[in-house]
Amino acid sequence: MLELDVIIPFYGDPKYLLRAVESVRALMATDWRMTIIEDCYPDGHIVEKMIKELGESRITYTRNEKNLGVAGNQHRSMQVAERDLFVVLDADDVLRPTYGRQVAELVERYPRAGLIQPGVQVIDEDDRPYRPLPDRIKDMIRPSGGEFEIAGEAAITSLLLGNWLYTPALTYRRDLTRDLTRRPAIDTINDLSMVVDVLLRGGSLVVGGETAFQYRRHRKSHSSTAAKTGLRFEQERAFFATMETELRERGWHIAAKAARRHLTSRLNALIQIPGALTSRQGAVARALLRHVLS
Repeated sequence: MLELDVIIPFYGDPKYLLRAVESVRALMATDWRMTIIEDCYPDGHIVEKMIKELGESRITYTRNEKNLGVAGNQHRSMQVAERDLFVVLDADDVLRPTYGRQVAELVERYPRAGLIQPGVQVIDEDDRPYRPLPDRIKDMIRPSGGEFEIAGEAAITSLLLGNWLYTPALTYRRDLTRDLTRRPAIDTINDLSMVVDVLLRGGSLVVGGETAFQYRRHRKSHSSTAAKTGLRFEQERAFFATMETELRERGWHIAAKAARRHLTSRLNALIQIPGALTSRQGAVARALLRHVLS
């Protein structure tokens, strides 16, 4: 039976949190423990009471002393895991009952895996299947449609050309993440940064073919708002420039070229320009154009 720590960084809608918690409780063939890290949510005491009323001794609810923000709370969640395998589950996503079983099977087939992503279904606010443009692009740029393993320069090259992963679905290996350093000023691309750093430490990335995770795609999100202001792309450009330097120093020139080109990131900025022009945000449009041409 798989032993799994489930860490949930929380600041949002309690109804989604409860849905996520219940999905963990429904896991089959999994010895799980859960830690909810609340990031100074205004009604956190009410939510904590709701969780305690479940009467589940395997759930720990803790509150940050100060608000860390999305990326900061994600990083803290990476550090509190105690078991060899753990998942940092977004508070609005859902594990299917077979998640633990599929992870266990993938670990057995791919013993050097440092990152494991079971098959993912995208849903909307009402749990309905949803495939907007970003997810259709992910389908097109991922290396394979079924189960596969990828590692080293090939994995990093693929992800720097376009991030096709669903990071909240990942199970991590603790020995590769326990002392990860958070890179500064990359909040909007923190998820990709964490994955790249694990791959740089020698872990492989394994993707399963059986759907065991539901990723909730809201129509408005932190990342899309940041994109409209240009902040997302400023941080992405800085991250890719840093990665190009690090990868060239390692001798991974193909991956370094992918970081320099960051094609999907530039395409995403290009798609945002008409909206910025329509809403008469000239400064934003110029920032997006700079990213496209960078």
